[in-house]
Amino acid sequence: MMAVRISWRWPRWRWSGAAAAGLMAVAGYAPAGASLESAPDVTLATIGAALHHPVWSYRQNALLGLTDDHRLAEVAYIDSATATTRLSGPLAAGRNVQISQKDDRHVFVPQPDRGKVAVVDIPTLQPVEEFDAGPAPAYLAEDVGSRVLLALSADGLSVTPVEQYGFRKLPTANFDGEPANSIDGANRGHEIAYHLYGASGIRYYQGNSSPPGERGSLQMDIAACAGDGAAATRSYVARVGDNAVYAVDSQRGGDGLQVLAHTRLSWPVRYLGTDDTHIYAATDHDVVVLETNSFTGYPNGTIPVLRTIDYRSGLELGPAASTPISGMAVGPKRLYLTLSGQPYVVSVAKP
Repeated sequence: MMAVRISWRWPRWRWSGAAAAGLMAVAGYAPAGASLESAPDVTLATIGAALHHPVWSYRQNALLGLTDDHRLAEVAYIDSATATTRLSGPLAAGRNVQISQKDDRHVFVPQPDRGKVAVVDIPTLQPVEEFDAGPAPAYLAEDVGSRVLLALSADGLSVTPVEQYGFRKLPTANFDGEPANSIDGANRGHEIAYHLYGASGIRYYQGNSSPPGERGSLQMDIAACAGDGAAATRSYVARVGDNAVYAVDSQRGGDGLQVLAHTRLSWPVRYLGTDDTHIYAATDHDVVVLETNSFTGYPNGTIPVLRTIDYRSGLELGPAASTPISGMAVGPKRLYLTLSGQPYVVSVAKP
């Protein structure tokens, strides 16, 4: 295990007229009352390794992510100026990680080449257990209501649910047609429920046992997706090469999917995230914060925008100023953006 001490680097401001306009852009557009939960608006940190697909650990108050050489990394913030990076040993990790809802001291790491999922103890970054999760588990999600881990295979053509109590593997669901790129489980309810996303669109499955039945589909070439914290059937998506965010939900009666609302942004969306009240759309230039409206819906067919934060223009010249983002984690007061192939984290305050 490796420990690396790092320090925050504050953006450099040049007080010319043009730069002053840039500073206003970094603060972003904000309606009245949409104050930020922490300060400053944007910070940049150099960390011990390039990360992707980060998640936030509330127990550790730290960022977890996978490195390009398939290790697990923890970035822990000591204060607003310093942080530390710890690295696990090689894990042959897949594409993402999933923190256990049953025991948040543990994080699940898919290992497709071994056909297993490793249970890693977060405080030590050491594997403590492993279990079978179907064919070549590569991407993980969780059905929170049923306490079931969902493992999407490396070929994107099967999903295997695993009960978190005892790690009992349930029957694998196999799919025809185009493969899925990612999966998202429901945040409530006692049935197995999940959305599959890919180039062919969105498919929604729900049932008392595995394989669950398909309840609806929608043709969209998905570039980014996120579930809703309250509405099990709701998801938020962005299409490849498109600047819009779409809210998708079940049709009346429960069968079929429909677009409830959408909002067009200035740039193509790379990653989406949610919390109880907000949708966060990250582009390669800014973060746009929108309302979820989980229960009331969108009467006018438009998702309200609360704030736009230009995080990129204030960064120092170099890789951090232009490298595409490789993931976004939603923390309690801030968002964390990792950069593709570069050892940096951009931290953006939440409204």
